[in-house]
Amino acid sequence: MLELTAIAFSPWSEKARFALDHHRCDYRELAYEPIVGEYVLRWQMRRPFGPLTVPVLRDGDRWLTDSFDIARHAESIGRGTPLFPKDRLAEIAAWNRRSEAALAAGRAILMQGFAQTRELAIAALPDRIPEALKPLFLPVGQWRLRSFMAKYSIRAGDRAPFAVLTAELDALEQALAGGRYLVGDAFSHADIAMALTLQQVHPVDPSYIVRMAGLGPAGMNVPELESRYAGLIAWRDELYARHRRPGGGLA
Repeated sequence: MLELTAIAFSPWSEKARFALDHHRCDYRELAYEPIVGEYVLRWQMRRPFGPLTVPVLRDGDRWLTDSFDIARHAESIGRGTPLFPKDRLAEIAAWNRRSEAALAAGRAILMQGFAQTRELAIAALPDRIPEALKPLFLPVGQWRLRSFMAKYSIRAGDRAPFAVLTAELDALEQALAGGRYLVGDAFSHADIAMALTLQQVHPVDPSYIVRMAGLGPAGMNVPELESRYAGLIAWRDELYARHRRPGGGLA
């Protein structure tokens, strides 16, 4: 059986999960724990050096370490309508690159806003620590957040990510122009990839993607962008209602 190592609330992980479910692939999901989980994954993959992020898909002896590659692999082994029509592959790949840029920018914005909060430091602690004891491990959570920011070169006060995110969302808004889909008249991976860029602006209903524990019902978002991109948020919500079932799978 396929094994997907993923973070439940991560939009990158959801990109892969959405494609696997769309193509009705049989897989089990393994929860990834930052830092400690990375060492375990490197040992399993025999990959001691170089960048490593999740999601990661294992198919026998084959490891795929990028959500785009995982989605394409799901299409090659699964069934259902294609997410990567061959005559539109270049367009879909371009939208995925835009998605990656927007997601990285959104991650930086959220970390800049929340990294110094007690709530996020506690939420960053391993699940195996009992809730009642987590405040005692606050310095550990703060260290994990600093390590995360260093890994992705996130700097406090840097406004460049805000400009990147808004530029990509403006491009999405212009391309959709009130329509349903980005590439032709059919649902594709381009729609999945760009819909998930809104997860860091205003998260989709938690019945589809869980929120990070310990941060309240709103999770982490960028309130100043919610009203600006209300139309895109509505498009994303409609896309999920049409193509995704709460809890995973097809609608």
